[in-house]
Amino acid sequence: MQPNALPADPMTLMKSHRSIRAFEPTPVPDEHITEAVRCGQMASTSSAVQAYSLIRVTDPGKLDTLAELAGPQDKVKRCGAYFVCCADTRRHRLMCEQAGRPYFNSFEALLVAIADVSFFAQNLSLAFESMGYGICYIGGMRNDLPLVIRTLSLPEGVFPVYGLCVGVPAEDPSIRPRLEPDAVMFSDAYPDDETLLAGVARYDETYRHYLGQRGAQPNGWSDAMIARNSRVVRGEVGQVFKDQGAALA
Repeated sequence: MQPNALPADPMTLMKSHRSIRAFEPTPVPDEHITEAVRCGQMASTSSAVQAYSLIRVTDPGKLDTLAELAGPQDKVKRCGAYFVCCADTRRHRLMCEQAGRPYFNSFEALLVAIADVSFFAQNLSLAFESMGYGICYIGGMRNDLPLVIRTLSLPEGVFPVYGLCVGVPAEDPSIRPRLEPDAVMFSDAYPDDETLLAGVARYDETYRHYLGQRGAQPNGWSDAMIARNSRVVRGEVGQVFKDQGAALA
């Protein structure tokens, strides 16, 4: 299977998104990557801060390491191109140092950088999808952030947030449904808890049907969220970011 350009209509493209978890062993050409990065860079960025960096990982040994710590997830080393998306305050620190000015570290700076890399990564992903590639974000990269930092030689002020697989899809999964718009968009004030949970209950029915069609156990979305949020998940991330130079207060 070769990538084919999808419809130019951006709303159709966005609504057709699926996470792809199986890829053909076809490299993504450098010119496609450069073009997608240019699109990513046009995402909104607070006061032109541009507090992000993208690391393309091609070294087989490093890909093996990153694939293993993420699960293991073989798609990390089998996709057409693998990236690590970083919130990055390093440039700003160095510019202040070069100018003989103090760098004022703050939680706001970290928050802006995480927002910036997320806007960038979503534009980047949409650009790749418009070329016909599939993508999958890899949150499992945060399973061992110290190892990621060592593997990629990340200096103080650079914070790996997630990985990104890109490549020619080797599967055609169905689209996972989302909460209804009225369950996430409210007018003038946040709703009461009863209204909020009613939106969850409606979505649970949709989600059970979706899983049943896939041949999976037809649990509700709330079942998965309760299981996820009633235990500590990657509880060390805050401390690793602090050790990496983040101000968390």
